[in-house]
Amino acid sequence: MRRSSSSSSTRSISRKGWRWGSTALMSSISMGRRSALTADMARSLYVLTSPVLRSWESVEKGPPLPGALLTELLPIVGEIGAVLDPDALLPTIARQLRRIVDYKILDIFLVDREGALVPAFVEGYQSEAGSRMRIRPGEGIVGAAAQSREPVFVPDVTRDPRYLAVVPGVLAEMAIPLLNRDRLVGVLNIEGPDLGAFTPEARTALQVLARHLAVAIENATFYREARWYAGLLATLYEIGKETASILDLDELLQRVAEVVKRVIDYETFGILLLDEQTQELVVRKAVAYADAPEKPRIPLGQGLTGTAALTKEPILVGDVRADPRYLNLIPQTRSELVVPLVHKEKVLGVFDLESPVLNRFTDEHVKILTPLASQVAVAIENARLYESLRAKEARLEKDLDVARRIQGGLFPEKCPGGPGWEASAHFVPAQVLGGDLYDFFDLGERVHAVAIGDVAGKGVSAALYGAFASGNVRARAFERHAPAELLRHVNNTLRRRGMDGLFCTLTYARFDFAARRLVLANSGLPYPLHYQAAHARCEPLELPGLPLGTFDGSTYEEMTVELSPGDVFVFYTDGVTEAWSGTEEYGTERLMRQVEAHATEPAGRIGEQILSDVGRFEGAASPADDITLIVVKVQ
Repeated sequence: MRRSSSSSSTRSISRKGWRWGSTALMSSISMGRRSALTADMARSLYVLTSPVLRSWESVEKGPPLPGALLTELLPIVGEIGAVLDPDALLPTIARQLRRIVDYKILDIFLVDREGALVPAFVEGYQSEAGSRMRIRPGEGIVGAAAQSREPVFVPDVTRDPRYLAVVPGVLAEMAIPLLNRDRLVGVLNIEGPDLGAFTPEARTALQVLARHLAVAIENATFYREARWYAGLLATLYEIGKETASILDLDELLQRVAEVVKRVIDYETFGILLLDEQTQELVVRKAVAYADAPEKPRIPLGQGLTGTAALTKEPILVGDVRADPRYLNLIPQTRSELVVPLVHKEKVLGVFDLESPVLNRFTDEHVKILTPLASQVAVAIENARLYESLRAKEARLEKDLDVARRIQGGLFPEKCPGGPGWEASAHFVPAQVLGGDLYDFFDLGERVHAVAIGDVAGKGVSAALYGAFASGNVRARAFERHAPAELLRHVNNTLRRRGMDGLFCTLTYARFDFAARRLVLANSGLPYPLHYQAAHARCEPLELPGLPLGTFDGSTYEEMTVELSPGDVFVFYTDGVTEAWSGTEEYGTERLMRQVEAHATEPAGRIGEQILSDVGRFEGAASPADDITLIVVKVQ
């Protein structure tokens, strides 16, 4: 083989869209050199040379080659097979080919998407003519090799009418199809100044090497695409993190426009979302839509955007003037790319990219935007759900505020009092609406009643049930029923309503300040506390009873207590004693100590001191249950 150098110009042309395959290199074991290798060396060599083994398998299937030729080709194939960067691979191929033949012109043509042969690498041309060639199969010597899929060797191009004269001084030409598994990858074209450049041995070597070049080129292309996709996935991952946490739709669409700009340098971009009621696409975010009508509405199925939304498939148009579906909303537009936003088979809208340049967008842009559109569709759906939830919450908040004011209207506007007694009431709901209730009743002749209750549960249902129970208590109270009788009537009423799962604990206490006597009945509320001023001691009034609304025909006991000046009575719900510090409950004992410590103070002050102590006990934690507290002090 001949080895020499050339001062001809070299040019590598970047081409995208090559198909890909795999390469391999035959280890020297198959060349009869087993004695030179240990088993470990053979395994290491196999690992190092595995990228090119399959190409040598194709060589072995051909006719026997001289050992000297195989020995010469081995390092060439090895060096070419080790290069995975397409931009570096083609110059490496050119450099290695010069070790085989002293060429004047070298072209490496690759098949483009339309089946034409375009130069990916040229060397030896003195102008740009070589890099601008586009050859159809069957056209010229290169096209003949592509069409026949057989090498074409012309020893004298001046006698062959197929020769396309581009560079003077060429006499011989050899075009070899680059095939990988019967698929045409391209054509290797070599031209020389004389027949001597193409010896029989050189032609054989070129044909053998061509089998490997096809595989190496496809492997390098695959490597480039793999790296491109890896970079794309990393970008999409970062984009996903950026957009996933944005729940405001307008903010999300603004960020998406910025994100798309990072991956595709667009001139015009829009995000159109589908109005499900009208089945029209509406522009929600637009960049450089300066000449477009004000927020156009595009029916589903019309135009490129409407068609992409209807079919749920991307649409790529290189020249919109040739596509009858195009709606001429922006006169300068020449090319357009529309990618639908689809989530769970439901179309939410489209990405719309337009450009005044013909064929501005490519399949690579489709590959970029399609997975991005899927991510954005999820983010849009989340933002919409959040918007819907916020709207529902706002309506609910409004309704709850009305309900809170209504519930507040059910409580006494002020605490009663009179000669010989005073009272205070304190209510702290755990939620906007509470399940606790209380009321005072002036029954005449210095007889006053107190009702305090706790409905199982919290929120709207508890508040409504509590309002119903409170209304029944008020109605029975003014009928001047005795406490036990009143509870029995209220229980029967609640049972007749059939409100399963809801019940109420309640204490009803009737003070007769003229007779200095208290009569009370209880239906499961924590026992009231009685501070006896004469003994400076606080004790619970232990009076059990079944909750109201749990069983038919329940009866209740009464307790009578004599009233003395300075006595204090504390009625409360379990939100007081069950207040939680994180390690223990507040408990009845603490409550009694607070009553004893402040019993000499006014009723309002006693209640305030108790709530303040409960608050300190709970710390920063919010109350887990409603707190209701009534203090009655006898004077």
